[in-house]
Amino acid sequence: MSKKPKMVPVFWGLIALLLFANFKSLRHVAPATAIGGLMIGAACMFPFYLWCAEKVRGIPVFPFFAITYLWTFCLPLLSDNPNVVQYSPAAHLYAAFCTTVFLGSGTIVWGQMVKSPNKKFKPFFALKAEKAETFFIAVVGAGVFLNMYVIGGWTGIPDNLFTIVRGVVLGLGFLGIFVVAYRAGQGLLTRTKVRVFFAFLCLYILTAAASLILKTALTVFLLSVVAFVIGGRKLPLIPLVLGLIMLLPLHYGKHEMRHKYWEEGTTHYIQPWDYISWFQEWSSYAEENLNEKPNPYIKKEKKESFIDRSSVIHMLMMAQEKIPAQYPYLNGATYAILPQLILPRALNPNKIRSHEGTHMLNIHIHRQTYQDTLKTTIAWGLLPEAYANFGLIGCAGVGAFLGAFYGFVTRSAIGTPAFSIRTLFCILILSLALASTEWTAGVYTATLFQSSMPLIGIKVVFMKLQRQPTAQSST
Repeated sequence: MSKKPKMVPVFWGLIALLLFANFKSLRHVAPATAIGGLMIGAACMFPFYLWCAEKVRGIPVFPFFAITYLWTFCLPLLSDNPNVVQYSPAAHLYAAFCTTVFLGSGTIVWGQMVKSPNKKFKPFFALKAEKAETFFIAVVGAGVFLNMYVIGGWTGIPDNLFTIVRGVVLGLGFLGIFVVAYRAGQGLLTRTKVRVFFAFLCLYILTAAASLILKTALTVFLLSVVAFVIGGRKLPLIPLVLGLIMLLPLHYGKHEMRHKYWEEGTTHYIQPWDYISWFQEWSSYAEENLNEKPNPYIKKEKKESFIDRSSVIHMLMMAQEKIPAQYPYLNGATYAILPQLILPRALNPNKIRSHEGTHMLNIHIHRQTYQDTLKTTIAWGLLPEAYANFGLIGCAGVGAFLGAFYGFVTRSAIGTPAFSIRTLFCILILSLALASTEWTAGVYTATLFQSSMPLIGIKVVFMKLQRQPTAQSST
């Protein structure tokens, strides 16, 4: 009798929680809008179900890419976002249909590519596991030191050297946190390394939060949890709950802290021995705001929510309203410039901006002039860009292309260890998939090229060709 996959109950629990949290909104909005929200929700969660049910193999790059459409396309339909409610329920439903086609075509192509393991072994380049673990754990520790260095106002490292070192450590640090947490989830780390890594990870999150940029701390925390879940296909429930309990309440006190220490005109530095009192003060502001009693005589300004800030579906509806009714399709114009974004600026002094495709879209529908684009960037996203170029066919085509790309990268990493170039590149692509919610193809291409350079350098200098399969592989 086969065992039931561990992540399936977690998946259905998440679905139940989402439905419960949004049940009132589903009843409040128009039926067409509610149907659209449910369509997108099903389309963006189905790839994750396939992975949780172990019907597909490999690192779940496409499932996590699809999940980003939950808070960028699905939930904004159920909110009071003024950018969304200005459009009719019929527009909501058509946008949801296009989104479902986009994700559905990607799911079909990706699912076919990763539903079975690689039968033929191919040699790969990889780092030695023990040395690589030690190296990446040390990089995380170096990241802790750099965080302390910055928020403590320490000196001693020349500015030019510090900029280079910080860029390398930050880039490798995020990769190291993911890959070491991934191996911890697989159960491949020694107990000593787990303890050292956990200590460095906690200090990294602590020092990142101490800068009052809570988003960085939350990103690192969630990155480590996601990596552990992918590696072990199990949810670290206790660390997850404890981390959220300690980090999320700080959100309610960050504005007071920033107002006090950022807007007084003087730079305020925090030393390690001040961390306890620093977070105590921060927690006190958060507690005051959480327990604040509403005053009926004072009208409180409504703050923009995370869902409001994350919405991208309104850009798709804007494109559908104006194209082709007012302006023609771009017919691939924003994709034609992609080759120009690959060469580095050192080899191409006249290289166009990475956001050139984004600017072309805004200029095309007369939302911005060229001069406006020199000052402000109005983000679009891969799906609205696809529609602006080719309409519904573009949504299906770009979705299928992304499914094929993510499927190819995932399949190439199946059967290789965590420190192989294929798995490290797959992890890099996963990070881009999570970050690309507002990117156009040009931004994605430029970022992918720049981010791949350190990995190529590591491969050339440090990796050795491995001709035999290994048990310590990504599945």
